[in-house]
Amino acid sequence: MQVFPVKVVFFDLDDSLINKDANSLWIKWRVRRERWALVEATLALASLYRAYKKGRVTHWRLSHYYKTRTRGMALSTYQQRVDEFFQERGHLHIYPQAMSLLFAYQRQGVMPVMITGADEYVARAYAESLGIEHVISNRLKVVGDRIVGLQRPLCYGVGKVGLARAFLREQGLKFSDAAFYTDSHADLPLLEKVGQPVVLNPNKHLREAAILNGWPSLDWRP
Repeated sequence: MQVFPVKVVFFDLDDSLINKDANSLWIKWRVRRERWALVEATLALASLYRAYKKGRVTHWRLSHYYKTRTRGMALSTYQQRVDEFFQERGHLHIYPQAMSLLFAYQRQGVMPVMITGADEYVARAYAESLGIEHVISNRLKVVGDRIVGLQRPLCYGVGKVGLARAFLREQGLKFSDAAFYTDSHADLPLLEKVGQPVVLNPNKHLREAAILNGWPSLDWRP
């Protein structure tokens, strides 16, 4: 497994460090525990995933999904449910190769950063398990102590570029100092910015982009 000479390495989560997307895993877990979650699953399948496939996820669409997902619950309740999800199902889907690659980068003194469209609580659960200190993710919007959606900017598409830029500036670094591993064509804006783009478990669209640009490609899928 090649380790590139960079100072920061960004990793996407869904279908990159884990072999599924975290929202799908969450929904399957919820449906088994609570019949009401079928509403959440229907909303996600009818709206969110269709938009994701077309690269058209908007703040309104994803925030609306989170309103349905959390039903205005308190942050402490959501944290408890995320902990249960991760212990029962979430941790089972981490790629062993991801652990090895992260260890290799950390041995070289490279700072790993998770940058994902998952919310901050789900992202942090995976990051802690993987030994990743820094997480850039979607953040829950709270009124009082109740979840009402997602904050702006959205950690998706071009939104990831702005969030990654802000993080690098805080570290006194530039995009040229960074690598980025992702499976998603929605991440093309950030892939085109970093010094070392790497496509990971790519779909057809991203694989074609990698060939066109001469980007390295890894595939951990069976």
